[in-house]
Amino acid sequence: MTSNTPDGEPRHTASTTSIVYAAVTLTIVAALCLPSEGRAQNARSVCDKTDTQFAVTATVPDNADALRKYERNVSSLTSDVSTVMLGDSLVEAWPKELSGALGAGPVANLGVGRDRIQNTLWFIEHERERLRQIKPKRIIVLVGTNNIYLDKPCGVMQSYRKLFGEIRSLWPSGKIYSIHILPRGEQMKGAAENIGYVNSELSRTSRELGIRTIDASGVACGMTTPCANYKSDLLHLTPPGYEALTKITRDGIGSP
Repeated sequence: MTSNTPDGEPRHTASTTSIVYAAVTLTIVAALCLPSEGRAQNARSVCDKTDTQFAVTATVPDNADALRKYERNVSSLTSDVSTVMLGDSLVEAWPKELSGALGAGPVANLGVGRDRIQNTLWFIEHERERLRQIKPKRIIVLVGTNNIYLDKPCGVMQSYRKLFGEIRSLWPSGKIYSIHILPRGEQMKGAAENIGYVNSELSRTSRELGIRTIDASGVACGMTTPCANYKSDLLHLTPPGYEALTKITRDGIGSP
């Protein structure tokens, strides 16, 4: 119930105040009682302005060796390159005799260890004019594992969106294949929820992003460790791991 104050404004009685208080309390309790999975999902999917700025800003690598590798990689490009590989150490270490099977012609491995997606963006922006000189039919991307502990998953997705847009602008006739972030860590549980979220979002929005995703979790020995496909750091791959990854990637490229 309400009555009027001397200046004509409504005054809440104790009864009305109690109702309002109860409603607010129920709202707070309802929010706190949301399943933890739901709260985690919301945290993964919402980025503020700073998260977004960090995610989409091209960033120079944190060491000079990476810059030297960029220069060496671009300088070795030939006009007949049919397939380009972009990414971090998992791409850089891909054995040449195996990566060569991923294209119908010359394959250019442009991977650089420790790269985050923002570093790959910087490479493309910095070397755009020289990269325009090649016309690859396929662009294979494996990057993101170095983002997964630093960026919110929603930020990782924004980084990917920016990267795929830049690749599409650079090589409009090339087809982009994005290999999912690989499982990592003891029992392959390292950042598993965040990796799962990002990979799921990549698959869900692949058509919108103009890419084809490749689920390479089959390299992870049924998600158990030790795993013969992984080195002792449970991040990088052994020769058998690259053999498995090459087969998965070839199958993914060849699928309808």
